[in-house]
Amino acid sequence: MEPIGQNNTDSKIISFHFTGKASEYFKIWIVNGLLTVLTLGIYSAWAKVRTNRYMYGNLYLDNEPFAYTAMPVNILKGRLLALGFFVVYSLSGQYSQTLYLILTLSLLPIIPWVIVNSLRFRGKYTLYKNIPFIFKGDYLDAFKYFILIYIWVPLTLGIIIPYIYYKQKEYIINNVYFGTLPVKYKGKASIFYIAFIAATIITLISAGVILGIAIALGSSGFFELLKKNIENTASIDTSIVATIFGIYALLIISFFIGSAFYKIFILNNVISSIYCGQSQLSCSMDYIKYISIFFTNALAILFSLGLAIPWARIRYNKYFYSSISISLNNNLDDITSMDEKDIKSFAEELGGFLDLDIGF
Repeated sequence: MEPIGQNNTDSKIISFHFTGKASEYFKIWIVNGLLTVLTLGIYSAWAKVRTNRYMYGNLYLDNEPFAYTAMPVNILKGRLLALGFFVVYSLSGQYSQTLYLILTLSLLPIIPWVIVNSLRFRGKYTLYKNIPFIFKGDYLDAFKYFILIYIWVPLTLGIIIPYIYYKQKEYIINNVYFGTLPVKYKGKASIFYIAFIAATIITLISAGVILGIAIALGSSGFFELLKKNIENTASIDTSIVATIFGIYALLIISFFIGSAFYKIFILNNVISSIYCGQSQLSCSMDYIKYISIFFTNALAILFSLGLAIPWARIRYNKYFYSSISISLNNNLDDITSMDEKDIKSFAEELGGFLDLDIGF
């Protein structure tokens, strides 16, 4: 399919803009939580729709909002079917190892189906200018890139893993259409290798720096103070507990610093390699800014006992979407919708139960 609108308009840069407010989202979030508990989870389908409609409705591009149009009843049906499958799968191991093994093996061909239909469902009900996003990926390619390709992991001693992530991104993005306009990914696999190697080096360096700081603090009595605090609350060997605690804290902080670099590097490069027709997306997230937002959000959530979650989400969304823009070379008014048959929500909900990371 050829891109439409080529050379119809002069190029212009337009940015995404998120207008959600923490106070508004807090009301939605707290009501969703209370009603979901009171209805034993049934309201969760309505909660998902309310949340998505608020988030999408406050995301603007060129002064036009996005929209989420999925119906709660359809999501509830899919969620109940997915829950039924998950319960049977979880309990099967207690009664029959053979049944558990059969269900586990059956997940291998099911996972690509879940991925394809989740993306189709999500796209169909995501609208911009009343035009949905259509996902046209087929099952066999999904099976190849999300199941079969992992055969090469042990054979290559894991070296192929960044290439797998690259092919999965390529498969997903290259099968998306905005109405009749094709979306294409023109990134390179080398980006994923650079991100992986750089993140590993940053993790090791940060571990060394943090270890040096910890040793310096230890010599000034920090670990001794920690040991005394633990001695007041436990009778086990406090020196061992303090050491284990320090090592785990060191590993977590170091891993986060490295993984944050990987996430920002990949987001910037992948989004900036996406073309929608003749128009190109661009992402310019700042690593230090992301780190500062993450840590302050985490501290706010921790000290508020979770009540700051809506504020943290709104704050992150504002920064994330303000980092994305598009160099527009297509006339969006020329784009028309493609017909798409009804998509059931079962795959979307089963993907949630299986904790599949599906998306860009």
